[in-house]
Amino acid sequence: MLPIGAEASCRSVRMSPVYQQLLQVLRGFLSATNAEGLLLRTVREIDVHPDELSAFHVPPMIPHIERRARLYLDTVRLARLVEAIAALGADRPSRRSRMLPVQRENDISDARRTAKTICEGAGARSFIVHKVATIVSELARNIVSYTPGGNIEIAIHRDRPVRMTIVAIDHGKGISALDDVLAGRYKSKTGMGRGILGVQRLSDKFNIVTGPQGTKIEVEVRI
Repeated sequence: MLPIGAEASCRSVRMSPVYQQLLQVLRGFLSATNAEGLLLRTVREIDVHPDELSAFHVPPMIPHIERRARLYLDTVRLARLVEAIAALGADRPSRRSRMLPVQRENDISDARRTAKTICEGAGARSFIVHKVATIVSELARNIVSYTPGGNIEIAIHRDRPVRMTIVAIDHGKGISALDDVLAGRYKSKTGMGRGILGVQRLSDKFNIVTGPQGTKIEVEVRI
């Protein structure tokens, strides 16, 4: 039975099924009070409400839980706790993606909005959400401004490290001054190239292939 204070606290917080599962796992290793306090602090840290917590939030939560649980558990029990938490939702696909057509001005804001939704659903912190939204927005703007069209694929990968990949493919004529663009030497009256350089700087991994048939940009951001 929970202590009176903890019981009242549980009743005041609406909990998603995943939140309840996490709480149950934690109670198998910690006292009820410590388990509840640790979990509440963790979901606040990743900026997700307990009633919105899903299986896609679990992987980015693990490092936070592991750090806090170290105060209470020895190495062996800590490893078992991490393994038990990682198993939650393990039957879900490790990768989920969304393909977005990009051709018109409205597609830029649609792509940005979709990127934010996916990122927030993965439990990313606010500055990561902003980073990913900016990357997608810049890639979409380049496609709309300088090519006949293309598409952007946004994917969330749940295996560790949890990350988002963004792949932008257009059907333009390619970028002739790519080396100068990536070195920051390219100056254009239209602004072409600045967005790509900004995307590269925001990315944890970045790759670009360009030619007469179009350009493919692959980006990875860890969340």
